[in-house]
Amino acid sequence: MIPDFQPYLESIRAAYAKWWQLYTLTDAQGKQRQSKDVSPFFDFGLTVQTVKREEREEREAEKVERFPVLEGIRKYADQQVLLVGQPGSGKSRALARLMLEEATKPQAKIPVLVELRYWQRSIEELIRSSFARHELRVESLELVLARSLLLFDGVNELPSEEARSQLSTFRRNHPKLPMIFTTRDLSLGGDLGIEQKLEMQPLTEAQMQAFVRSYVPEQAEEMLRQLKDRLREFGQTPLLLWMLCSLFQQTGQIPKNLGMVFREFTQGYERYLKEDARIESDRTWWKPVLQQLAWVMMQGEKPTEFRVAISKEEAVRAIAQFLNEKVPFAEDFARKCLRDLQKHHLIQAGTNSEELEFRHQLIQEHYAAEALLEQLPKLEPKTLQRDFLNFLKWTEPVALMLACLDEELAEKIVELALEVDSRLGARLAGEVKSELQKITVSKIDILEVPKWLKIKLLGETRSSLVISTLLQEPKDETGTISNKVACALKLIDQAITSPECAEAIALYIEIHESDYSMEPLKLPDEDATDWQTTEELVNLFANRPIPVLLKVLENDNEQVRWIAAITLGKLNAVEAVPELLKSLKNLSRNARQMTFEVLEQFESQILPALLEVLEDESRYLQQQSALKPGKQILCALPWSNVRRIIMGSVFIYVRV
Repeated sequence: MIPDFQPYLESIRAAYAKWWQLYTLTDAQGKQRQSKDVSPFFDFGLTVQTVKREEREEREAEKVERFPVLEGIRKYADQQVLLVGQPGSGKSRALARLMLEEATKPQAKIPVLVELRYWQRSIEELIRSSFARHELRVESLELVLARSLLLFDGVNELPSEEARSQLSTFRRNHPKLPMIFTTRDLSLGGDLGIEQKLEMQPLTEAQMQAFVRSYVPEQAEEMLRQLKDRLREFGQTPLLLWMLCSLFQQTGQIPKNLGMVFREFTQGYERYLKEDARIESDRTWWKPVLQQLAWVMMQGEKPTEFRVAISKEEAVRAIAQFLNEKVPFAEDFARKCLRDLQKHHLIQAGTNSEELEFRHQLIQEHYAAEALLEQLPKLEPKTLQRDFLNFLKWTEPVALMLACLDEELAEKIVELALEVDSRLGARLAGEVKSELQKITVSKIDILEVPKWLKIKLLGETRSSLVISTLLQEPKDETGTISNKVACALKLIDQAITSPECAEAIALYIEIHESDYSMEPLKLPDEDATDWQTTEELVNLFANRPIPVLLKVLENDNEQVRWIAAITLGKLNAVEAVPELLKSLKNLSRNARQMTFEVLEQFESQILPALLEVLEDESRYLQQQSALKPGKQILCALPWSNVRRIIMGSVFIYVRV
């Protein structure tokens, strides 16, 4: 029996009537509103852009479209869409606004917001809980789902690999059910095999300036004067821009870097707390307690996992243990401290009232960074690599921490990161204090890697210091290097507004964002030497039996081997997985990357085949000392992390 949805929709309309106030940091009790005459809602006019599929990035033109955020996700919801964006870019608020609008429209699908961070046992149970929060008891879930629009928020916040596997299975089992997913980073939680992706676009300078003038009208010009060309660096997302405005309103100063923005913003919560606010604990302990809470939440059931919510009782036990012998009656003090922080600071009750969470994952990462900073003097270099740089979950906290470090230590951490993962090292090289970037960025420039990769890594630093180096690269006849330079420059805020970079950026737009098609090539046969290819060539291979294609994987010509791999993927040839894995060692890194796009669709068959292949490759096992516990590690990893192992790095650790 299909339930009456009207009470549910009325509850949604009431809960999301002021959707812009959700996911905010300003509603802590006892905190005075800092801005007197601010409009309750500022419409940034956020936009999204379609994301090109990686395997087409280098070979094929594809139209890139831009939409207002709600228009974009509505357009692709029926075929399932993944919304990707930086933390604080407005993904969750976009879903909240969509909830209200869909609940208001007649004959619309029934909107259901499923917050993935609260997964405990099953995806179906989480969906039922989402209905139950708005007084709808569901007997037959499948009947209700047939009328629903599912909004899955926070793929990257799923607490375990089991949860990710369940969500992926649920999506595959309901291919015609409209679903919208959000995630922060495709390397955290993967893309679930969703082909259509939309990416939240950074705020334009005009949008940033409009918000600043609206939020702090009397101080706007002085704030913009102090920011100068750093506005894009600090204000690319609505959350960061709001934090910056709030901080400037209090201090009249712009911090030197993003790490200091978080530090001063969080300190301001205590500094501007009402003097007559009643507190049970001692506020001098608030920062250490929040740091310890964030530290504990960065630990999950498995080393690769972290948590964005924690039960109150576990939090009390962890804080009491931390405070033991530091304060009398540690457990009682811990309870009081957590109550005060929930009332006056940056933690809140979760959807489940028995859980606690930080008001935003960025705040949790800030306190984790502060905790790691205190631990740093005690950590051996190998321990820092193995337990922190080695894990994707620590990337953002380490980046925030670097902004607060002095030269010697910051330089050392970048060196250690480069040993773990060149892209990680490049990212962190651009996160140190601006006056230290000349030293750290130079470490990228001296890497002995192919030119195309070095250009890519220089772009990953996002440092203005690499602009001149990139512009000195000579144009090549094929346009490959010029394209790489353009892609790298587009990552750098100062380059986007630099006249010197205009030509290179224009090339990027021409290649990636215009609607044009490539000239078809004359089809080569299996002995072809031309690296380029077309869909027609893949179709030609698809007419051949799978055993023949498996044999072609041994061909001397790399292009032929790669085309065979693409074709096997299109044919969904599961039996090809072991041979595809073996073929990787005979491919260049570029072709290997493309072959991974084929293997990705066979995720469930990868690990058994991989372990079997690795057992046969004694030399490979010797290079990968992390594979001593390899079967246990590999079986616990999502495919996005297994990729890093197979890519051929010979470093002792596997970054997961």
